Amino acid sequence: MYIPFGNEILNEKDISELIENKSDFKVIKDMTRGTKREDMHAFCLSVKVDTLNEIIAEEYDEFNVEEMDEDELFEEYLSLSEEMALDMEEFLPEASLIDAKAYKWDNSDNDIKLIFLIGSDETEERKMRDVMRKLITQCE
Repeated sequence: MYIPFGNEILNEKDISELIENKSDFKVIKDMTRGTKREDMHAFCLSVKVDTLNEIIAEEYDEFNVEEMDEDELFEEYLSLSEEMALDMEEFLPEASLIDAKAYKWDNSDNDIKLIFLIGSDETEERKMRDVMRKLITQCE
């Protein structure tokens, strides 16, 4: 499915390639059909915990992962992965709206899973929130 972003027209594969080539995220699943909408793409992404630990260590000189309990670490990983996903707007089409919601720390793969939505700037933010809520319940 193609979506116009201003002067650009991109499909799920184009967006997926941008994500994997220009970020630390891996596309786990294309969830675009699950949105039941023609004006947005959705993906399940993952980012390695080791990558998050490196970023945390660079940003916080005195931050020590071993000193945190699992709940604090979980919250830090979720917020950092969401922040990283939202930073992808730098290389995505200018005429786009994005949203990201981290939902799981997968210990077997040692990564954080999140849902990533992208729509044209004509998409209502309310609709994006509704779609995000629906996709999160599908993942959990």
